[in-house]
Amino acid sequence: MKSIKHQQGAVLLVSLIMLVVMTMLAVSSINTSTINLRIVDNMQSQLVTEAAVTDVLERVMSDIDYFNTSTTTPKVTIDGLDVQIAQRTCIHSAPAKGYSAAWALVPEDTYWETQASVTDASTGAQTVIHQGVEIKLPSGGCP
Repeated sequence: MKSIKHQQGAVLLVSLIMLVVMTMLAVSSINTSTINLRIVDNMQSQLVTEAAVTDVLERVMSDIDYFNTSTTTPKVTIDGLDVQIAQRTCIHSAPAKGYSAAWALVPEDTYWETQASVTDASTGAQTVIHQGVEIKLPSGGCP
């Protein structure tokens, strides 16, 4: 065994280096988990806005009055989000299949398109969805 006078502190130096490496690993782990938490939070905010827009579009597009009334665009609030629905557009119409042309009023298969958008003020998440639908309407239902 060496005396105290001949010890050079190698164990102390190695332990300090190991402590620094372990501290750096811990800090890196904390940073990684913080970044992952932010990513998950952003993804959740995006999915919430997408669900709100999809829900509103399904409600509006399944209501025949949306296609038969004036051209006002509804603004719907769902889960605290104000969903803006753009002007609907009739992109095509054709006589409905299975009806005789001899009939006085042949219904038409009409094809409509609209879009809805929302911005979550608290998170900044934005979603814009374009939606199309085919509806059988009386003749002249597509302007």
